[in-house]
Amino acid sequence: MAGQERSQLRKVRLYGVLIALLGIMMFPFYAMFSSTLKQESEIFSSPATLFPADPSFQSYLAVWGQTDVLLWVGNSFLISLGTVALTLLLAIPAAYSCARNDFVGKRSFLLAVLVVQMFAPVVLIVGLFDVITQFGIYNTYLAVIIPAAAFTLPFNVWMLYGYFQTIPESLEESARIDGASQRQILTKIVLPLTKPALVASITYTFLYAWNRLLFVLTFLTDAGKYNIPRGVFSMVGALQTDWRMMLTVSVIGILPLLVLFAFLEEYIVAGMTAGAVKE
Repeated sequence: MAGQERSQLRKVRLYGVLIALLGIMMFPFYAMFSSTLKQESEIFSSPATLFPADPSFQSYLAVWGQTDVLLWVGNSFLISLGTVALTLLLAIPAAYSCARNDFVGKRSFLLAVLVVQMFAPVVLIVGLFDVITQFGIYNTYLAVIIPAAAFTLPFNVWMLYGYFQTIPESLEESARIDGASQRQILTKIVLPLTKPALVASITYTFLYAWNRLLFVLTFLTDAGKYNIPRGVFSMVGALQTDWRMMLTVSVIGILPLLVLFAFLEEYIVAGMTAGAVKE
């Protein structure tokens, strides 16, 4: 009995710590959302209030007519989906080739891919600007999609590489004996079995591209191509800033990500952990 009581006590402590950590992580989101329901003067009142004194959704109604939030959301989807498509187009064959073939320089290639992940985008922004202008894609969506894909590629190659290694090669050999081509083996056997890793890869890349401000700020000058972060940044005035409206746009920009994670949570967790332990 004493052992069971100690075990239950440890669980209570563990859950208490987890709940406390969850509260700490969620508080900024709650503060942002609650501020959208407050009056401008109440947002900066001292002492700060946890709950709006007179909750109002007026800012959510006003934001549709006073900002281009729908355009920004649409551009964010376009940039994110384009980045996902380009990243998977390059990451899948690279990871699969490394998982199934032993070739000269394989370890060096994987190490080089990993080293690329160590560079922060801001360090390379000047060089990227020069390359993008020379290729004539400045102020186009490709100017954001290509760099975003380049910086998400290393993580995706390594994650898919680890997952491909968990798939038995005997399945591919059986299909090859039955006359399946290499393309059919990859598309009809390997990729369906890799669904959790693919979903995790898609989610990571989508989130990365969705939150890009630096690339859009540097490579896009057309206001009609702004994404959500760039749109929020444009609302910062030189003399005055409507913080409630800016926070409202931020909340709207977060909602698609919450929906995405809610539907794909199971696959994301499975994809991120698969291949971590080699049997």
